[in-house]
Amino acid sequence: MGSTTFSGPVTSTGGFVGEVTGDTIAVVETAEHGAGSIGTSDFGAPQTYRWIDKGVIITQIKFDITGLGVKGTAENDVIGLVAGGVAFIGRYVVATNGVLFKSELTCIEAPGEGTSTITQDIDLVVNSSAVLIYDGAASTKKLHNTGTLAVNETVVNLLPGAGGTAISANDYIYIVEGDTAATTGVYDAGMFILTMYGHAVLA
Repeated sequence: MGSTTFSGPVTSTGGFVGEVTGDTIAVVETAEHGAGSIGTSDFGAPQTYRWIDKGVIITQIKFDITGLGVKGTAENDVIGLVAGGVAFIGRYVVATNGVLFKSELTCIEAPGEGTSTITQDIDLVVNSSAVLIYDGAASTKKLHNTGTLAVNETVVNLLPGAGGTAISANDYIYIVEGDTAATTGVYDAGMFILTMYGHAVLA
């Protein structure tokens, strides 16, 4: 039988949905986010892909903050749907993600102001709670402290398990305000990609 080269999204009759790049298949996972993190753009809900490359477990979460609200009352408060709903975009599970050793956050569209005032300082924090909603106090455990990430920029965390900002097993990942510049605003733009790298314990 001859070989076939694929590129782009692939859907099989057996239910597999994924992206093929070269010989790497990135599988679209079932929902790993809360309803309060689903924006209103055509992109919709956060999309999680996971694949293994030479033993490294790569988890990628793509998310659009269009339609999500930001309050501005306190740094590290959750960005999410004003109407409510738990707003985590993912969860760190060692059995699924491996032992996390690197994390990257990339901006591919700058946050835009839809109504009132927003902040462009978007951070990601981790918290053991699965029930945090819009304007809820998250934590200071920052997976990514961006200081305002511009388009085409990536911030890298090479110490996700170190110090007081360490990510812990089963923590949930939330989008939060990096400052208090907002005033009850809603975003009309803002796209990011979170890529995490882990590995199972060597046997």
